[in-house]
Amino acid sequence: MEGRVPPHDLEAEASVLGAILLDPMAIARVLELVVPEDFYRENNAQIFRAATDLFREGEPIDNVTLAAQLEKMGVLERVGGRAHLAMLQEQTPTAANVEHYARIVKARAYKRALITAGGQVSGLGYDDSVDAEEAINQAQSHVYAIAEHRVGTGMERLYDLLKPAMDKIDAQMASGGGVVGIASGFHDLDRVTNGFKASDMVVIAGRPSMGKCAAASTLIDDPQTGERLTVEECVRRRMGFVMGVSDEGRVRPARVSDWVDSGLQECFRLRTRLGRSVEVTGHHPFLTVDGWQPLHDLAVGDRIGLPRRVCVFGTDTSWSPELIRLLAYYVAEGGLTTAQPAFTNTDAEIVADFRACVGTCFPDVAIRHSRKAYYVRGSRPGPRANAVTAWLRELGLMGKGAHEKRFPSFVWRWDREHLIEFVRALMSCDGTIYDLHGYPRIEFAVASRELAEDLQHALVRLGIVAKLWKKKERCWRLDVTEPQSVAEYQREVGWIGEKSQRFPDPPVSERRSNLGQLPASVWSPVRASAAERQLTLVAVAQAAGEYGSTRRGFNPHAARGLPSSRLGAYARVLQDAHLRRLASPDLYWDEIVSIEPIGKHQVYDLSVPDGANFIAQDVVVHNTSFVLNVTLNAAVEQKQPVAIFSLEMSKEQLVERMLCEQARIDAQRLHRGLLSEAEHERLVYALGPLGDAPIFIDDSPMLDDLTLRLKARQAKARDGIELVIVDYLQLMHGRVQADDGNRVQEVSHISRSMKAIARELRVPVIAISQLSRAPEARPDKRPILSDLRESGCLTGDTRVYLPDEGRHRRLDELAGQTGFRVLALDPQSWYLEPREVTNAFGTGRKPVHRLRTSSGRTIRATANHKFLGVSGWKRLDKLATGDDVALPRFEGPSAGERTLRARPKGPSAGEGTSSAGGCADVDWDRIVSIEPDGEEDVYDLTVDGLHNFVANDVIVHNSIEQDADLVMFLYRDEYYNREKSEKPGIAEVLVAKHRNGPTGSVELAFRKELTRFENLDRRRAEVETAEP
Repeated sequence: MEGRVPPHDLEAEASVLGAILLDPMAIARVLELVVPEDFYRENNAQIFRAATDLFREGEPIDNVTLAAQLEKMGVLERVGGRAHLAMLQEQTPTAANVEHYARIVKARAYKRALITAGGQVSGLGYDDSVDAEEAINQAQSHVYAIAEHRVGTGMERLYDLLKPAMDKIDAQMASGGGVVGIASGFHDLDRVTNGFKASDMVVIAGRPSMGKCAAASTLIDDPQTGERLTVEECVRRRMGFVMGVSDEGRVRPARVSDWVDSGLQECFRLRTRLGRSVEVTGHHPFLTVDGWQPLHDLAVGDRIGLPRRVCVFGTDTSWSPELIRLLAYYVAEGGLTTAQPAFTNTDAEIVADFRACVGTCFPDVAIRHSRKAYYVRGSRPGPRANAVTAWLRELGLMGKGAHEKRFPSFVWRWDREHLIEFVRALMSCDGTIYDLHGYPRIEFAVASRELAEDLQHALVRLGIVAKLWKKKERCWRLDVTEPQSVAEYQREVGWIGEKSQRFPDPPVSERRSNLGQLPASVWSPVRASAAERQLTLVAVAQAAGEYGSTRRGFNPHAARGLPSSRLGAYARVLQDAHLRRLASPDLYWDEIVSIEPIGKHQVYDLSVPDGANFIAQDVVVHNTSFVLNVTLNAAVEQKQPVAIFSLEMSKEQLVERMLCEQARIDAQRLHRGLLSEAEHERLVYALGPLGDAPIFIDDSPMLDDLTLRLKARQAKARDGIELVIVDYLQLMHGRVQADDGNRVQEVSHISRSMKAIARELRVPVIAISQLSRAPEARPDKRPILSDLRESGCLTGDTRVYLPDEGRHRRLDELAGQTGFRVLALDPQSWYLEPREVTNAFGTGRKPVHRLRTSSGRTIRATANHKFLGVSGWKRLDKLATGDDVALPRFEGPSAGERTLRARPKGPSAGEGTSSAGGCADVDWDRIVSIEPDGEEDVYDLTVDGLHNFVANDVIVHNSIEQDADLVMFLYRDEYYNREKSEKPGIAEVLVAKHRNGPTGSVELAFRKELTRFENLDRRRAEVETAEP
C-alpha cells in the first residue's frame, strides 16, 4: 500500500541501544533475539553492529569504546556522533527490560519482512512465466524463511559459525562416545554413523521385493480396459491397476504403486490340477492355508488359493451379436488355410444361424455347401475381393491352422454380454454337455492349447471353474464338472442348437463336490482358534448349526478337507478374520501337480499397497522393516517426532506393522486371529507406547517432490518433527519432469530436493530406495554404491576423449580415478566444454549391445544406457535402426589428434540433421544396426554438472552422482544361499558412503518370523576409514 510507513518502533530501538550502554552485559541477553538488520533506522543498525563487534572481540562497551568502534567503521558522524550516544544512554531509565525492547524490535522486523514477502508473492502471482505450483512453493518458502529467522541471511562469516561448531563438538564430547544424532537403535551401527544427524540425507537400500518376481510373458488382466497383457507390456504402459485378493479374501481391483524390472533370474513353472500355470522366481510367495509361502517352501500336493472368479470386462460394445457369433464359428470350426474360408458343422440350428450371420454382416457374399462344409465366396464372378476373407485376414485369423487358433486380443475388451455371446457360440461348436451318473458334465476339446487356455480364462471371468488337460497329442480338453460351475454355465451362458435341449431345466443338485475345498491342514488353525476361545470342535459345529453335531459321538471328519462354506460358518462362530479369508467364496483351493525349473528369464515385479498381491494367469501371487525399527526407536525410545511419507503401504497397514513390531508378534498369527493370551497382552501393552509416540503418517500414493517439501515444512512448523522418512524413493515423481522424459534426471532431481529438505528443516531425511539388478549378476551379491544409480553402462574398451591430454583413454583404465576432465555437451548452448569427472567406476558384468552408425562409429553399452537423439535422451533399447544420434563435431588430421572446432550456430552437416541439431558442436549420424553382443564387465562415469560425455566419438549420458550423506545397503546371505549360507539368521548393514565418518559392515540378527532386526551382542562392526 503506497504511502504507508512500514511497521517500526524507534523508541524500542533506542531503548535497546541505551540499555547496552548502561549495562555492557545486556548485549549478551539480546544477541539471540535481534540482529542489526532488524533495526528500522540504519543509524541504529550501525550502532548495534558496532556493539556486537566489540562484544565478539571481548572489549568493554561504553560511550568511549563504542564511539571509537563507530569511527573505525567510518560512520560515527553519520549516526549522530558522541552526543547521540550520550543521549541514548540518558533517555533509557534501566537495562532490566532490554529483552522486552528487543522483542518489540524483532516483531516489527517480522512484519516488515512479511510485507516484503507479500510483495514478492504478489509479483509471483502476476508472473505468467512461473508455474502456479512452483509459485506456491516459492511463496511458502518466503513465509517459512521468516518463521525460521532466516530471511536474507545469505553468506555468514566464519567467526559466526565457530560457536555452533564448538557446541557440536562439546555435545560429542559430552556423549562420551555415544550418539549425537538420532540413534538407529542398533549399537554397532550407531558406532559407525554416530546417529542420523540434522541436515543429512540418508539412503537405505535393498533389492525390491527380495526377488519375488513373475516372468515377462506372464499374463495380467487390466481391470480398467479388460485387456489381457503380458507383465512386460504392463511395465511399459505403467498400468495403474491389477486384480488382487483383499485381506477379506475378496477378488477386487487394486492400485499398483510401482513396476520393477528385476532382470534375468532363474524361474520355475508351477502348475495346478486345474491346469492353471504361472512362471515365477523361487522366492515368489503363494497364498496357502498357513499364509503366504515362497515357492521354494512349497511341494507337489500342497494346495494354493486361486481366484474362482475374476470379474474383469471391457466396455467395447461396437460389435453386433451376429458378427460376434460369426467370429466364434470361424475360430471354433473354421477352415482358414484354403483360399475360401470354410465352416464345418452338422447341427442344423447352428448352420442356419451361421448363414443368417453371414447374410446380415456380409450381404454381398454367397455361401456354397459342399459335403459338411460351407464356403463363403464373392457373389459376383471375377477378381473382386471376398469381404469375409478380407475381414478374417484383417483380424489375423486367415491362414491359421486348427492348432494355431486363439482368442483375438480385442475379445478381452468386450463387455460381459458380448463375451458371453462369443463363448456360447464357441462352446456350441467344439463343446458338449452330457449325462454322467445322473449329473450334467460339460466338455470342450480343441487342437490348440492357446485356444483352450483362452476359453478357460474367459470362463474364470464368468465365475466358472474348468479343468484344462491334454487328452492326447494335439487335443486339449476343458472339463466343467463342479455342480456349482455347471449350474452357473447353464444359467449364464447356455447353448445354441440341439445341445440347448439336453438339460433345458436341470434340477438343483444337492451333491457337494470336494473339488477346490481346503486341505485337511486347515483344521490346525481351526483347532487353534477354538482352543484360544476355550471351545471344542463339537461346540463350534453346534454353534454353526451343523447337521448331526448334536448327536453323541459326532465326528467332524477332521482328517478330511474342509469345504469353504463349512469353514465360513466356523469363522463366523469364532470371529476369526484369517479363517474368514480362507473361506472366501472367491477362492478355489487347488493342488499343485508340478514345479519345474525353466531356466533364466526376464522377470518383473509390481508393488500393490492394498493387500500386497496380484492375480497373474488366474493364480494369486504376492508382491521395510529395518527403517520401521529405526522409526520406533526414534519416536518411542527417544521421543523424537517422526514424519513418515508412505507411498507403498497404507496408514492401516503401516500401523499394523508397527503394532506387530512393538509387541514382537508374528503378523501372520495376527491376521489369522490366533494370538495367544500372552501375545494379546503384549499387543494391548504396545498400544500405550505407540499412542504416546510422536509419529505422523502421510500415505498419499502419488507424491511429488514439491508436495513432499510443502508437507514436510508444515509438519516441522506444526509438530516439530526431527526425522523425515520417505518409503520409497522410486515411487516419487518430479512435479516438473525433464523435457526428454529422462527418469534418471528426474530421480536425481528428487534426490537433490530431499537433500534440500534436510538442510532447510535441519532434520535427517531417510529415503528408502531400490537397488538396480546389478548385484544379481555378480558372484558376490553384496550391493555397491553404483547399484543405486539408474543409468546404464559402457564396456571397458570404450574410448573416452580427455581434452587436457588431447587423446583417448580406455574406460576400464579410468576406473577408480577422479579429477580428470572429459568433453561434455551443454544442452543450453549446444557447445562442448571440458568438465571434471567426480567418479569413474565398474558396475559388474552385464549383457551389452553393439550400436553402429552410418559413418562407421560403434559403441557397446547396456540396454538402459542413454544416447542423445533428435527428441532428447533415449535408452539404447528404445532406439531403432534409422534413428539419429548426436556426435561431437571435430576437425583434425586424425582421431588421435583432434581438436574441438567452435562453429557458429547453423545447420549441421550430414543426413538426418534436425532443427534442434543446427548447433555449434553437434552433428547427427544415422543408426544402421543395434544387435546383442554378449556379456562384458561394464563401467560408467559421473560428470560434474552436465551429466554426459564423449565416448567412441558419440555423445552419451553419464551416471548420476548420489546426493546422500549416508548410504546403507541391507544384505542377507541366507536369501541368496538358502542351503549353504555361512550366516543364517544374520543381516548385514553395509555402510557404503559416509560423508562425515567411516564406512564399514555391521551385522544384525534377523528374525524372519517377526521380520525384525535386532542387535548382535557378540559382534562388533568392522570399520574401515573412508577415503577423504
